[in-house]
Amino acid sequence: MDGYSAIRAAWDREFQRNRNLHGSRIQCRSGCSDCCHQLFQITEIEAAEIARGVATVPPERSHALAGRSRQYAERRREITAIGGEPEAWGSLPPPGARLACPALGEDGACTIYEFRPLICRKFGVPLWNPDRPGRVWACELNFRPGEEIEDGELIQIHTGLHQAWKQTQASYNTAGGYRDPEPLTVARAILASLPE
Repeated sequence: MDGYSAIRAAWDREFQRNRNLHGSRIQCRSGCSDCCHQLFQITEIEAAEIARGVATVPPERSHALAGRSRQYAERRREITAIGGEPEAWGSLPPPGARLACPALGEDGACTIYEFRPLICRKFGVPLWNPDRPGRVWACELNFRPGEEIEDGELIQIHTGLHQAWKQTQASYNTAGGYRDPEPLTVARAILASLPE
């Protein structure tokens, strides 16, 4: 978990670096929840951190999270089974699929912000993945498709973050960390934190 904590902090710094670099182009703020409606999977390490964090919140907050998580899980199963197969690790959701994250509060703000997974820490700013080097990804609310993004440090920083995350996951596997047979989501992590 120390490695994960360091990577979370590094992504938080990278997000702030992008805010400073790109200024008003970065529209990310409390209440902007476009990315909170994407369907994504998380790792066991991220799920453990969410479960640990949610176990510390007041009962009324965890009760609301549990209710939204149960509804989310049911609706997600319906959406991802549209192609006739259940969701698998690493599978992409059907095109255009959208569903509000169960951690998204009624005010449009994340209710598990301090425990949020990596994708939530980095989405919005330009992202480069060395495993898929042909494209820079960015939220379309911040950068229009095809719009030039100038950043002389992007590739170097994101390569280092990517490698550190892969090493952290490899260390988790080497240490015999639990591997869930089913795809993990924020909803599953929240529900895992609650007493039976």
